[in-house]
Amino acid sequence: MIPHLKRRFTLITLSILLTVFLAIFISTYGLMSESEKIQSIKIMEELAKNDGNLSHPLAPEPKKWGHFKEAPFNPLLLQSSFIFILNQDNQMVDFISHLPSGTTIDSEQTLIEKVLAKNEETGTISFEGLNLRYLVQQRTIDQKIIVFLDRSPELATLTRLTIILFGIGSLSLIILTAISYYLASWAIRPIAKSYELQQQFMADASHELKTPIAVIKTTLDVLLAHKHHTIEAEQKWMTYLQTETERMEKLVNDLLFLSKSDSQELKIEFTPFQLSDALMNVILPFESVAFELNKRLKLDIEPDLLGYGDVSQLQQVVVILLDNALKHAFDKTTIYLSLKQQASSYQLMVQNEGIPIANDDLSKIFDRFYRADSSRARETGGYGLGLAIAKSIITKHHGTISVTSTLEGKTTFSITLPSKPPLMNKKRKIPLMKNES
Repeated sequence: MIPHLKRRFTLITLSILLTVFLAIFISTYGLMSESEKIQSIKIMEELAKNDGNLSHPLAPEPKKWGHFKEAPFNPLLLQSSFIFILNQDNQMVDFISHLPSGTTIDSEQTLIEKVLAKNEETGTISFEGLNLRYLVQQRTIDQKIIVFLDRSPELATLTRLTIILFGIGSLSLIILTAISYYLASWAIRPIAKSYELQQQFMADASHELKTPIAVIKTTLDVLLAHKHHTIEAEQKWMTYLQTETERMEKLVNDLLFLSKSDSQELKIEFTPFQLSDALMNVILPFESVAFELNKRLKLDIEPDLLGYGDVSQLQQVVVILLDNALKHAFDKTTIYLSLKQQASSYQLMVQNEGIPIANDDLSKIFDRFYRADSSRARETGGYGLGLAIAKSIITKHHGTISVTSTLEGKTTFSITLPSKPPLMNKKRKIPLMKNES
């Protein structure tokens, strides 16, 4: 899909650029051709007015300062002209030639008849291998004058212009193709990344759903094989069904949360609340959990800190980080959680001692479905979505989240949140959300 999209984008961009260049080239050629035609007609009019007398000035007198000066006549055109003067019967009575020495015109009368048959005052005609431009004017009541110009200089100029435009066009085509391909690659890079993440997301979600679905299906087969048994007799299998259903429900809810976050449907109302108290309310239940797991929980929360945002979502972030720390901390170790105000921000830190996280894993740990130790997924009951959800929530609150891990096994998650609310719309008192890429 992405290569096809890149080719299509390249072709569209190249087509637009080529259309513009083609319009410029055609306009240039047309203007040059019209300029040559006008200049030739002016020369023929001068020759007709002066009976082919070349002693008349070839260029118009310069106009006053500030006025446009007409381009001088091309001497080559004057040197390739000849004139027929006709009587009232359209028979040639005089011939004036400014052609190069030794050049003759055969079948003059035939040429005259061809020109008069066109019944046009000016035009072009091909005769005996010559490309000529002509002008027919009434000289006197009884006489006509036909002025001819050899179009060879005019056509040579247009031919050179065509070659130049063709050369520029060919070079431009190569350059524009390279530019279009680069622009296409640059433009669809976010689309390609989004498409790749979407495909990976769908593949991972499908993979994670297979296990609970398989367990549920197998359990149901066992239950159906004993149709006459009571629920009490099959309590073990019913417990399996309940456990896997709850796991699948949590997975689906997490996927829906991330989907809403991606599609900008997850709205944050920046209301003030007691941040210190809100975090304490969700942390305290973990003290008993830590005690049962033979671990300790040490808190250092600065009191009376005022936060802004969605209190339930920020509490969810703390739950995710504490749950993650309890799962991976060694026995008889201490999990530290601190909340401090620093300048214009709040610093939240969760630290535990456990197996060090490899540097390669640190850059991916907030990716969806990513688990540094996938073999423990079923044991801990995680799908690798918790940290992705935490990052999404913190980003929505205009904060940052990061992780570090030492060789000694100290893993620290650090969160920075602004201590002041975002800019407010004064009229509607609605928080202005920053667009996310």
